[in-house]
Amino acid sequence: MKLRMWGTRGSLPRAMTHQNFHHLVEHYAQKAESLGLRSISEFRHALSEGTLGSPLVYGGNTTCNEVIHKEHRFFIDMGTGLADASGEVLAQGRKEISILMTHLHWDHIMGLPFFVPIYIPGMKLTIYHVHPHAPDYIRIQFNGINFPVKWDELSANIEFRKIKVYEKLTFGDLTIAPFALDHPGGSFGYRFDAEQRSIAIGVDGEYKRMTPEAMGRDLAFFQNLDLLVFDGQYEMDELASRYDWGHCSPPIGVDLALREGIRNIIMTHHDPRANEQKELRMLEQALTHRQKQVVYHKETWDALNQPEGPNILLAYDGMEFDMLKIEPRSQTPQQPAKS
Repeated sequence: MKLRMWGTRGSLPRAMTHQNFHHLVEHYAQKAESLGLRSISEFRHALSEGTLGSPLVYGGNTTCNEVIHKEHRFFIDMGTGLADASGEVLAQGRKEISILMTHLHWDHIMGLPFFVPIYIPGMKLTIYHVHPHAPDYIRIQFNGINFPVKWDELSANIEFRKIKVYEKLTFGDLTIAPFALDHPGGSFGYRFDAEQRSIAIGVDGEYKRMTPEAMGRDLAFFQNLDLLVFDGQYEMDELASRYDWGHCSPPIGVDLALREGIRNIIMTHHDPRANEQKELRMLEQALTHRQKQVVYHKETWDALNQPEGPNILLAYDGMEFDMLKIEPRSQTPQQPAKS
């Protein structure tokens, strides 16, 4: 099982402006100088080898993830990252495409009109959704006014399939189940389990319910979890002015991962106004928070053979995470029961 991230920004796509580009070039030029690089060829080599940092930028497209397991491939959400996935879908000769919707806010559906397969006869798209009126809100983009192509002019066969929260879907040895997140209008995460490995997509979520009691039935979707894709849009001091906006902060995700023994966490849904320096600062804050708090969860993380706590990563467009590199849970000592 593998995760591929096609879009990692939230709310709006992020354009690379002249000023953004100038700041990045200046930043990496200064870093090159500090490393003693003295020529353009050395600078170019350092960029390609990742000596100056990898990735160099943190995303531009809005939310779209893909989970791949054997012959099964599922896109989660249809942000502008879905449009960039068109080329690979066509190159692979895929005729059937499955999409799971977390919710219907525009940054999660705006990529569909630019997804080339919907214009090709013989293509089939199945869109799974929990929201009862999802078909209406998705079709409305194709009204001839907001977008010039109308829904009945699309050449692909597009089928909507409503599913129930907490109800498992089975595809061979892969199971998928939606769970509830805290977000205006309602949002649903998805957990994927196969071959004793697990991924949970947990955006868009504000994570207001953090105690086991408050999480209720949703708690189980974060337990015995190998990888959590977490909504880390804001710094902690920004959250007070953004209450009920439906997004969270990396230290809250770290607390959840520490308590539940989540071995890896990827922070995504980056704010469109956040530059690379801010993203890296947020990562450092999360790492510092983990270092301070892991001592209170020592028994859990010693049992998981990760005494330093969860691995914390920043998402970027094009990022891949191969679950085969994770030791299967059956070979991992059981973590202590939660009180």
